Amino acid sequence: MHEVILSMNPAVLYLLTFVVGYLFGSIMFALIFSKAVKGIDVRTVGNKNPGAGNTYRNVGPVWGILTGILDACKSLVPLLIGKYVFHLPTLALGFMAFGAVIGHGFPIYFGFRGGRSAATMLGVLVFFVPIPFLVGFIVGPVIVLSFIKTNRSYWFPFWIITITTITTLVTHHPLQVKLIVIVCAILALFLNRTYLPKMVKNIIRKTEEQ
Repeated sequence: MHEVILSMNPAVLYLLTFVVGYLFGSIMFALIFSKAVKGIDVRTVGNKNPGAGNTYRNVGPVWGILTGILDACKSLVPLLIGKYVFHLPTLALGFMAFGAVIGHGFPIYFGFRGGRSAATMLGVLVFFVPIPFLVGFIVGPVIVLSFIKTNRSYWFPFWIITITTITTLVTHHPLQVKLIVIVCAILALFLNRTYLPKMVKNIIRKTEEQ
């Protein structure tokens, strides 16, 4: 199998790994659990985001936590299989990661109406840059708990991803890995393009009121 992959046209390999990542990323556990447990579409309640935080608040804590774990695993597990079973090169794994993040944002199984890919992005970071991720996992929550009082379920992953990305850029990592992390971070920002400005304005407003 390894020899077949190595002999494959790179463009075909990148397309194939992207599609695999996209199909896994399109599995929306928040929607599956909200339908199965409460008979609702989690995209119609709360902040309307089909992610762990909204599932936690509107379906139940257990289901919210499980959603977050599985959303991370749907990028992490295929990447682990790709590396250790199929011995895919780094760039091919990067395209798989791109597919997973985009899949969560535009899931083919659910009418292309997805979420912000925060947990899926965290799975990507755990795979490619575990040490910077650990730094982000420690520093990010400290920032949120110290300076942010509202919507912490959103800001926790935002700061973890931000700190992890910055740490990756200023530490010793292969250029391909740095580029993969940057592109995934840009994709995550794009999926948050309407939500992030609202959150910043909300924080500014609440600060001015105090």
